Amino acid sequence: MEIDQLSSELATKMDEIGPVLALPVAMLSLILFFQGHRRLQIVTMVIGAAIGYVMSPTILPTVEELGIDLTPLQVTAIICLLFGLILSASVIMSTRLLTSAFIFITFSTAIQTLNNYGFDVERSELWSGIAALAALFFTMGINRILPSIFSAIFAAYGLILAGLLATSNQVSTFEPVEIKTFIMMLPIFVFSLFMQKLDVKNLEERELAKDQPDPKTIEAQQHFLQL
Repeated sequence: MEIDQLSSELATKMDEIGPVLALPVAMLSLILFFQGHRRLQIVTMVIGAAIGYVMSPTILPTVEELGIDLTPLQVTAIICLLFGLILSASVIMSTRLLTSAFIFITFSTAIQTLNNYGFDVERSELWSGIAALAALFFTMGINRILPSIFSAIFAAYGLILAGLLATSNQVSTFEPVEIKTFIMMLPIFVFSLFMQKLDVKNLEERELAKDQPDPKTIEAQQHFLQL
């Protein structure tokens, strides 16, 4: 089954389920909206498993034709697991590939520009070392940012889908590449990035608080020292 056909089948199945599906889609989207940077892998696995469950009736006849000796329940469970793992792994691989591509393009352009101004970066140990350190810090920074960006995109898209399902609009007629979709997704995307940044800040503050001694403990110690 091709990707376009699979996507069409999934949209049709979602239309058949209708408003009942709106709540779980909205809940998963909200998790990504607020905490996607640390929940992306788990949520994408759940979404993948849900897609596998919805698509299993379409895939089951093909499995039966292959003569595999498994019950429909076992096949459905395997399909859910595979879809979940594939979607989760795809998101992680996409993140890493985007990071690698961005680093390669950025530094290739920078090195070429420096060469044009007489700086031979490739032959100079000093410039090569600086470039290597810069690439390391760039990679660390982008790896921290990209999960939030991916999560914000998925959250915006998911919340729009949830809205369509809740209002009984046809998901199968929804065009994700249209300009009106981009306009609807943009404010949700930006606000999601802001909320995820706040979540990162809260996590950092909690980690710092763990390292700091408890004020009550300090007060008790001072009290005993005075005695």
